[in-house]
Amino acid sequence: MSTDTDIAAGTLQYTADVVLRAAGGPGHVLLIKRRWKPYAGRWALPGGYVDVDKAETSRDAAARELAEESGITVPATDLWQVGVYDAPGRDPRGRVITVAYTATLPSPVPPAAADDAVDARWWPLDALPDLAFDHAEILADAVSQWSATDRTDTFTALDSCFGADLAAFVSEEAPHNLTPNGFIDLVARARDALATASIGYLQEAAEDLDAAVSCLTDALTSSGGEQRALLTRARIRLREAIEAVG
Repeated sequence: MSTDTDIAAGTLQYTADVVLRAAGGPGHVLLIKRRWKPYAGRWALPGGYVDVDKAETSRDAAARELAEESGITVPATDLWQVGVYDAPGRDPRGRVITVAYTATLPSPVPPAAADDAVDARWWPLDALPDLAFDHAEILADAVSQWSATDRTDTFTALDSCFGADLAAFVSEEAPHNLTPNGFIDLVARARDALATASIGYLQEAAEDLDAAVSCLTDALTSSGGEQRALLTRARIRLREAIEAVG
């Protein structure tokens, strides 16, 4: 969204926005300071108009606008849709429909503001400025999407680290691509297999697995630092159980 030109009544404009995240720590998001009205001087997500005359898709436009306004290049194929935003009044110039996309970088890349941006900066997610348009809503939706993805990725990592060992506890072939709930179920079955043992170290292993199940279950509905802490505790208890019977 780049100029202060009003949109003719009864017409629609088509735009694309990008929520670019840098992982690590509390996480950061890339914002640009707008050069033009409306909201000149306010911080916003990178984005702009889709070039329909060149048969450009919204995804391609999002990647192009990101590069033009921040100097950061992300392939269009790496962008994932957050949603479509078409509420009347979301843009004071007239009816504007935007498709928002997101991508994640492993660490912040220094931006170089250009085109419709007078500044570009990485902002920590826990210390954001007031955003133009409905970009706070778009960002909140992207954060929810990241949280769901991060949970799945973390449980996949636990599956990779411990799936074979846990399967050995219950005399099963190591499963592949477990869901978070499937991984918890496997830990619980390993716990149950050891809980009836009369040997002390096996009972201790069952207690470790029981504590891991509790942490993993709580992690399913947690996010951010709390989730990371719960998964760390679960990983420790899983490893202690494996070492106890190794």
